[in-house]
Amino acid sequence: MRSLEILLSCMYEKDYSIILKSNIKTNAVIINQCNENSTDQINIDERSVKWINSKERGLSKSRNMAIRNSCADICLIADNDEKFDEDCEQKILKAYEDLPAADIIVFDLYNKSTKLKPKIYRLKRLEMLRICSLQITFKRKAIIDNKLIFDVKLGAGTGNGAGEENKFLLDCYDKGLKIYHVPEKIAVMTENESTWFTGFDADFFYKWGMSTRYILGFWLSCTYGLYYAIFKHNQYKKDISIFVALKNILSGIFENKLTKKL
Repeated sequence: MRSLEILLSCMYEKDYSIILKSNIKTNAVIINQCNENSTDQINIDERSVKWINSKERGLSKSRNMAIRNSCADICLIADNDEKFDEDCEQKILKAYEDLPAADIIVFDLYNKSTKLKPKIYRLKRLEMLRICSLQITFKRKAIIDNKLIFDVKLGAGTGNGAGEENKFLLDCYDKGLKIYHVPEKIAVMTENESTWFTGFDADFFYKWGMSTRYILGFWLSCTYGLYYAIFKHNQYKKDISIFVALKNILSGIFENKLTKKL
C-alpha cells in the first residue's frame, strides 16, 4: 500500500492550528518560514506531522525542502489557503492505483474552475500552463530520481512573480514523466491574503511577462502574452487598460531581466 504526505508551505505560523484548519487527515510535512530554525514531530490521532521552522525565504525553497524531508511514496502540494476533503487521501491513492504508469496526477478543486478536460487523460505540454500548485500530486521517487526541483528564481518571495508550478511541470514533462488529469475534487480554497499578488497593476503584468519569457522562451511568451492580455481582460479591466497591460507584458518579455540578472 502506497503512502501519502501533504507538503504544506506557510509563513509565520505561531502554533499548530493550521493542521486542524486545513483538515489534514493524513501524514504531512509542514514548512513554516519564520524567524527560527527548528524541527518538531507531531502526532495527532494516527497522523504524523513533521513541522519544520525555517529562516529560508521563497515559496520554491519551501517546496523543495518539503520534498527533501518527505518519506512518502506520493506527495500532495499544499498552501495555507485550502481545506482538504475527509477522503482526500483515499481519492489520491486510488487514482495512482488505477493509473500505475502515472508519475504526476493533477486533481481539481471545488471552487476553482479549470480548462482541463473533465475526464481522465494524459496531459499535453501546453496544458501545464493551466494548472495551479494546489492541484499537483506526484510520485516522490520520480521527482528525486530525475533531480527535479521547483525553480528558486520563481514564486512568492523572489520578487519575480509566480509560475514556479508551471515551470516545475514543464521540466517534469520534458524529462518524460507521465502527467495525468483526474477530475476528482480534493480540496476547497479558502480566503487568505496572498503573499505576492497585490492586484492587476503594471508591476504584475511586467513580472508576468518576465517570468513567462523565462519559462517559455521569447516567441512562445509573446504569443501567450497576447492571448493572456485579450482573454483575461474581464479579470483585470477595472484595474488597468488592455493596452497598458500588454505594454508591460511585452516590456517584461523584451527586457528579459530574470534570465540576464539571475
